[in-house]
Amino acid sequence: MNYEFRDFIGVFENIYPDGFCKHLINEFNKNQEFGIGISRTDEGSKKHIRNDYQIFANGRNISFSEFEDKDVLNMFYKGLQCCFDEYKKNYSVLGGIDIRCNQMKMQKTSRGEGYHIWHCEQGNGYMNNRSLVYMLYLNDLPEEANGETEFLYQERRIRPKENTMVLWPAGFTHVHRGNAVFGDVDKYVVTGWFKNE
Repeated sequence: MNYEFRDFIGVFENIYPDGFCKHLINEFNKNQEFGIGISRTDEGSKKHIRNDYQIFANGRNISFSEFEDKDVLNMFYKGLQCCFDEYKKNYSVLGGIDIRCNQMKMQKTSRGEGYHIWHCEQGNGYMNNRSLVYMLYLNDLPEEANGETEFLYQERRIRPKENTMVLWPAGFTHVHRGNAVFGDVDKYVVTGWFKNE
């Protein structure tokens, strides 16, 4: 695993074995065909604000076939934990804060779709205990396809690259958006939050 830290954003490459991310894409598509998940516009969101297809994979509403005779969820969380452990080493104050992650949301973003407005992940109500965000890119997007995760105050864009995990603070300092995807390549990610429980 290779990693770098800048602006409190951790970028980790090559976390999972070859083929793991493609397996997750295939599992997402299979579950979408079964009608599991929801389009953001189906839940009342306006297309100019956010538009994608998402499945919450919490072990109850989605099942994964094994990858190389191994449990997919266990593999996923083990890789995420390795990234979080390195992030904590770099930002050691996190060692004294009890935050954990036990959910994953899978997203597919197609042509013209994205999370178009600037936002942060921590807020009022059910969002108030979010401390850290993670996002795993499941596939590469060519440069002309756009689709980056863009951070406003850091003036930084991260291009989707297969098997790359990004961790960043959930608060207002890391306002971001998912830029629109162009062309014929869909963008697939897994995302979620480390929370104070």
